[in-house]
Amino acid sequence: MQPDGLSLDALRMPGATLTTRLKVYDTLTPDGQRGGTPHMHLMCSEMYFVLSGTGFVEMIDWNGFSRLPLSSHAALIFSPGTVHRLINPEGELELFIIMQNSGLPERGDNVVSFKNEILRDDIAYQTAMKVSSFEDAYQRRDKGVEGFLDLKAAFDKGLDEGRRSLSQFFKHATERTKELRSSWQTVIEKGPLYEAQKSLRQIENLAQGNDSYLHEASHFAISPDAYKTPGFCGALNRYFDPATLELEGVIKKGQESTRALNEVL
Repeated sequence: MQPDGLSLDALRMPGATLTTRLKVYDTLTPDGQRGGTPHMHLMCSEMYFVLSGTGFVEMIDWNGFSRLPLSSHAALIFSPGTVHRLINPEGELELFIIMQNSGLPERGDNVVSFKNEILRDDIAYQTAMKVSSFEDAYQRRDKGVEGFLDLKAAFDKGLDEGRRSLSQFFKHATERTKELRSSWQTVIEKGPLYEAQKSLRQIENLAQGNDSYLHEASHFAISPDAYKTPGFCGALNRYFDPATLELEGVIKKGQESTRALNEVL
């Protein structure tokens, strides 16, 4: 549901996306690597852009396991159904991330690759997912890595075995998120779908010689913040609050914002 007080025509990130800076976790996981929590999205594509440092991303999809290097200023895009895990061997990997659909990943479109005994049990799953500190996030991550390694081992035995295991994970993921689909639909309708429809209306207006919507131009300057929020892959500095679609860190609005942005930069 649209948050109270937020106009549908409020300025949003382009295309009603989610954007965040991420400092990837640098603590050890059960297989001796440093990095983030393996998880999957059912609805959202995602892009990684490497701000600094180097590392890897490990992925499992219907075609099996893959491991790709991440170097400075490289980008990686992947679609729903990709179980992904960031690896940060030098402890310096920082990313800028763009995610689809108005922050659905912050509204439950994320399923960690826990072992089956956790995924199929309501209480065990809720307990494993709950995070209130970075230490909790590390524990959640480690449980996810254990399940990720099981999926990888299944693919090591052969494509058919791997797909059976991944298919079971997909079933758990759809079951875990079934209560969220109505709210997801509302978010999409009032987020990216509304933005696309607004663009189509603007085309119609221009075709009719009506450019009055250009008189309503607005802008925001957003200040950077510390990496203070524990996420799945690391510490986050989000550029808007996915729970409300309101921008975070806004300094000034309107004509004064350009000066404020220059002061930050």
